[in-house]
Amino acid sequence: MKRVAELARMRGKKEDQGSGVQGILIVDKPEGLTSHDVVQKVRRTYALRQVGHTGTLDPIASGVLVLLVGSATRIAQYLQEDDKEYHLVLKLGLETDTQDITGQTLNEVDPSGITEVDLNAAVDRYRGTFSQIPPSFSAVKQAGQPLYKLARQGVRVQADPRSVTIYSMEVSEVVLPHVSMKVVCSKGTYMRTLCHDIGRDLGVGGCMESLIRVRSGQFPLEEAIELDRVVNDPSPEQWLRQASDGLGFPVIEPGDEDLMRLVSGTRIRCDDCSREGLVSVTRRGRLIALAEALNTEGTVMLSPRRVLEPDLKELFKQMDK
Repeated sequence: MKRVAELARMRGKKEDQGSGVQGILIVDKPEGLTSHDVVQKVRRTYALRQVGHTGTLDPIASGVLVLLVGSATRIAQYLQEDDKEYHLVLKLGLETDTQDITGQTLNEVDPSGITEVDLNAAVDRYRGTFSQIPPSFSAVKQAGQPLYKLARQGVRVQADPRSVTIYSMEVSEVVLPHVSMKVVCSKGTYMRTLCHDIGRDLGVGGCMESLIRVRSGQFPLEEAIELDRVVNDPSPEQWLRQASDGLGFPVIEPGDEDLMRLVSGTRIRCDDCSREGLVSVTRRGRLIALAEALNTEGTVMLSPRRVLEPDLKELFKQMDK
């Protein structure tokens, strides 16, 4: 017990001082855990409060969960816009209150009369951009309260419709009542609701039986690390990818003086910038800031847009040790 208490004390001290850890962690989330559960485990592993994810996975789901660690949490908005790819199983003939197999049954019928023609017609309706109403059991907030908390209290509130896009949807196997599908979609698209709506259109109801996120943005499942492997590693920093990896912006590494000026809000000249737009500003691979390259009277200047590391003097000391 003393050892556990000492570890907690040391981790707390490290956390207060700042560990200097920064990066992107690509986790293969197991079924049964919430995304918040995963975040909490990673926070304890790195002894760091600054950990967040770029897109929730329900407990029933597994697959790619992109985590931002340390100052990398400041680039979340740029990764949350990424598209997602899923493999899912729709169970026809069963409606539940959560729109997935874990919920309470609302209605159950025999779907054996559904034909391939019927199914393809229903699926076709959801390719492209359309309005989707998030489920009652979701993290969408109404008056500051997550809908799932209200739903558990017996209060059902319908969320406002949101525009979502299905870029591609392929039916890979049909063994009624199960339909396996591969879906590529925009952020914020609920696969549970997609299953529910297809089942409703077919007149038999439906819910999601299983879900695997096989890609989030540029990160495929093949590159994801098992959560236990990270948590139990004595050197978990080895699993972190550079924060700039997920952005896809050109990488610029100015000299130390220019870096200091940039993070203090001053524009700097950029002779290495080949085009206008956002760039990742780094030092020895560590992401320091995001800046915008602007052509001003024939000279390309970098203007700071998002500073991740404002205290460069302390950072330089750590990196130069």
